Order: sequence, then C-alpha cells, then structure tokens
Amino acid sequence: MSSQILINYGEVYSKVSEFRNRIDAELQQTNNDYRQGNFAINQMDGSANAHFAEAMIANQRKSQVTADTVTKLIMFMEHSARQVERKEQNIARIFEASAMRTSRPMRTGVGL
Repeated sequence: MSSQILINYGEVYSKVSEFRNRIDAELQQTNNDYRQGNFAINQMDGSANAHFAEAMIANQRKSQVTADTVTKLIMFMEHSARQVERKEQNIARIFEASAMRTSRPMRTGVGL
C-alpha cells in the first residue's frame, strides 16, 4: 500500500464544474415547476389553495438555500484543491532546485 495520495486536479475541476452545472439546471427546473404550480393554484379558489401556495413558496426558498449551500461546499472543495495543487507545485519546485544543486559537480581549485 502506497503512502502517497495522488490527486488528479483536472478531474477535480471537471467534476466541480459538472456538479455546479447540474445544481444550476436542477434549481432552474425546480423554479419552473414552482412557477407552474403557483400559476395553477392561483387559478383556483379557496383558503386551502392559499396555504398550499405559501407552502410551495417556502419550499422554493428552502430549495434555493439548499442549492446555495451545496454550491458553497463545491466551491470550497475547488478552492481547497487549488490551494493543495499550488502547495504541491511549490514543493516540487523546491525539490527540483535542491536536486539541481546537488547534481552539479563541485568545483575545486585543482586543475585551474
């Protein structure tokens, strides 16, 4: 078992983008469904319909809050991945520079 954690950052960013697009599409569809439901309810009479309409509006708001929360989590994941990627790149540069310094032959005063 390897002690390394290998992260495919391109895959992370691709999935984050995919998830964000799916959330946006689902939220848009949900909002369309709520609008259609509200329109149908508003065409009817009765206090029960008014309560149902209020419940639908409350659920629509909850859907928006949930989507916003999930989007924030996805953005946090993306930001975290970018930070880790930058740190890995910095560490790699340090190791490369160190390897270059140690691989150069040392100059001595002999033969000059």
